Amino acid sequence: MLAIFISVIISGYSIYYNSWVLLGDKLARVYPQGRLVSIFKTVNIRLALNMVFVSLLCACFGILVSHRIAGPLYRIMIFLDNVTKGDYSQRLTLRKKDELKDLADALNRLVEKLDKEKRSP
Repeated sequence: MLAIFISVIISGYSIYYNSWVLLGDKLARVYPQGRLVSIFKTVNIRLALNMVFVSLLCACFGILVSHRIAGPLYRIMIFLDNVTKGDYSQRLTLRKKDELKDLADALNRLVEKLDKEKRSP
């Protein structure tokens, strides 16, 4: 997620810088110097505020998505540790909105089959 964030920052900055260079040349012919500086300051402040807002929104979304994946992975690891110790009685349950439910169902079927094989002579 950090690599994506850094890539977005670099891409955004390069687009921002190149746009302002091009716009600065074009607008310098239309607006007086003082007015142009004022416009650039206003736009820069708005862009910075928008970037902070979007960054916070992306961070919250990233945490939510990673929570829905990292939580089930942690539960799966504990479940598999118990199975390797010979405990076939447990079943893996995930929360309603968690990812990896298909994997959890497949692991439950596998452990159920192993438990039946262990019990039958």
